[in-house]
Amino acid sequence: MANDTIDTLLADLTRERDELDAEIQALIADMEAIPVGQRRSGAWAADGASTARYLELSGRLAEVEQTIIDLSRERVTSGPSPSVH
Repeated sequence: MANDTIDTLLADLTRERDELDAEIQALIADMEAIPVGQRRSGAWAADGASTARYLELSGRLAEVEQTIIDLSRERVTSGPSPSVH
């Protein structure tokens, strides 16, 4: 894969990672606002909507981070972009 393509993908994935992280942090803040005893029911229950969303976002974040690692390795091993004269 061309370095320019890798760089573009890395930039896009980094933006997505930042967005996912922000959404996860917002969910965590929401959960922390709920008393511990009340988290066992409702949105934060094991089968609740917020728990499901958190797990979905965390899974996607892991995928994005692994892809960033893989592309970064590929970028390093491919060497510098050829210069145009």
